[in-house]
Amino acid sequence: MEHDEATRSHAAERYVARELLPAERDAFEEHLFDCRQCADDVRLELTFAATLRAVSREAVAPKPSLWQRLLDGLRLRPALAFSFAANFVLAAGLGYVLLTSTHQSVAPAFLQPYFAPGPTKGAADVHDIPPGESFYSVTFPTPNGISQSYSYEILNAAGQRELSGSANAPAGSDAYFQASIRNLPDGIHALVVRGTRHEIVSWSRFRTSR
Repeated sequence: MEHDEATRSHAAERYVARELLPAERDAFEEHLFDCRQCADDVRLELTFAATLRAVSREAVAPKPSLWQRLLDGLRLRPALAFSFAANFVLAAGLGYVLLTSTHQSVAPAFLQPYFAPGPTKGAADVHDIPPGESFYSVTFPTPNGISQSYSYEILNAAGQRELSGSANAPAGSDAYFQASIRNLPDGIHALVVRGTRHEIVSWSRFRTSR
């Protein structure tokens, strides 16, 4: 799924509401992995839905009687009281993570793109990624200087595929590509980018550490 299609079809709202068909959901989740804007939209929709449910519950039942019944039930069931407290702390923590991660993701930041042409140049170089970094960014000359679609895959040290996907690049003499590495294990990985004819246009290795 392309970003324009996800925006036009309100995929983030429908994803949170579980209204997407299985094929649409799979396509959107694949796109979501590499699109920070759509990930932010999903976080905001989750936060909005949780707030709406809380407001709806308060509007349906009078607060004093509901609270009184809850207290009475917790007094009679100590184990339930402990579970309620634990779930409340967990929900509060999740809300905090969603809100803070949303603010952090939209904050401006400078990226460090690594020059990564084909495997015949710089094949021995290994780019060390700072601990805690969520993305690996590379730049390479475009084959024809025109807009085209690229496919990519990230391989582990044994050559096994860890991640893969596709993305479109605008016209220009150089392409800037960014891949999410937040879920990769520590170690050396290879990023391979192929053009429309499946030729390798960028190949580089990088090291992740926590």
